[in-house]
Amino acid sequence: MERKQLINDENNEDLTKVFGRAVIALAVNDEQSEENKKFILDTSEILYQSCKDANQDVELKSDGYHLSELLELLHRAFTNTYVIKYILEDMNNEESTVIQYFAELFLSFYGVLLDPEPDELEKRAVKYLVKILLQISSYPEYLKELIENNQFYIIIQSLANRSQRDDVKRIWCNIQQIMIPNVPKKEMSPMIYISYDYTDEEFCREFVKELRKKSTIPIWIDYENVELCDGMWEYVSSTILSATVVIILVSTAYVESTDKFQELSYIISTNKSRDENKGLIIVTMEPNFNFKRSWMKDLLHDKIMIPYDNNIGYMASNVCEQMGVSKKSLVKSLRCQVRNVQRKTVQSDDFIGNLERSPTPTIAYVQKESPNKTNDTNILSTSKKESKNCIAAGLMTQTGSAGDLTWM
Repeated sequence: MERKQLINDENNEDLTKVFGRAVIALAVNDEQSEENKKFILDTSEILYQSCKDANQDVELKSDGYHLSELLELLHRAFTNTYVIKYILEDMNNEESTVIQYFAELFLSFYGVLLDPEPDELEKRAVKYLVKILLQISSYPEYLKELIENNQFYIIIQSLANRSQRDDVKRIWCNIQQIMIPNVPKKEMSPMIYISYDYTDEEFCREFVKELRKKSTIPIWIDYENVELCDGMWEYVSSTILSATVVIILVSTAYVESTDKFQELSYIISTNKSRDENKGLIIVTMEPNFNFKRSWMKDLLHDKIMIPYDNNIGYMASNVCEQMGVSKKSLVKSLRCQVRNVQRKTVQSDDFIGNLERSPTPTIAYVQKESPNKTNDTNILSTSKKESKNCIAAGLMTQTGSAGDLTWM
């Protein structure tokens, strides 16, 4: 607060710009953002104008900053919902809208994505430009205007079919969600998708382990199915669409991840295909967890929330209850498993007793006869047919084949 007051007292434009950019880069929660809201809004407006100026410059620079640096800071500023609304709604003019500007900027730079040896600064500029477009596409009201640009629509569709274009694929998934009309819910095979931040993988593994003890519903988790890479969204997005239940493991790291913001936005947009009451479950991974970003509050405020507990197994049980796997059914399932184990133990004891009482049989494996032969051969025979207590007395007869051998 003292530093901000000093900046205000100095009334130095350059100093104000530097301070505003530092605030955008370092603010990690809504409280800090709210304290510096005016600085952040003013700086974001300057950043947007600087991007336009840099785009007209031969060296792609404005005020000594390269376009890539300006876009990176603007991308960071867009993590605040109020900045996106201010820039996209209040900065429009008669010539063009802000959304149209970003779409046209992308069309002038997307060739860098296809260049085998691109300029590193231009490559970085396109990287953050795509991330900004992804942020815009997460808001349906802004996405509709974005895809009014037919050329932008076609290029995004084409790039999404290429490998290693994860953010572009995410944009295309968002586009598909608003292009596909609402259809009646289809009956889907039960499946759980788990969304988490990679820094929380240890907790996630333990949680999945406990959840599998309590539910037979298949669980899809990325570290078991795909390698962590730039092209994994293609697999993740289709899995999200197929999931009947999505579990979000939220933490401070999750809230701070812009990638998770995009993933969560996509999950919410596809939630209409899942059960409204138990299709989306939030599990907090920290004691006294609170949402530090308004975007997460807006997306999750009305969803089922499982609070953190030191006992991960207890948290998994609570999740099962919310999914409709009640404690009563869990106990019943466990009792059935115990009875099955006891039954197998009794059968094993009977088998051992029968084996001890029966004469030692001679077992002969006989090669399969070809179909055109008429002689039938017994696959399992004993040297003492008169014995009533043979080895097969305690077993269920099974048949099968391995190569040219058959057993019963």
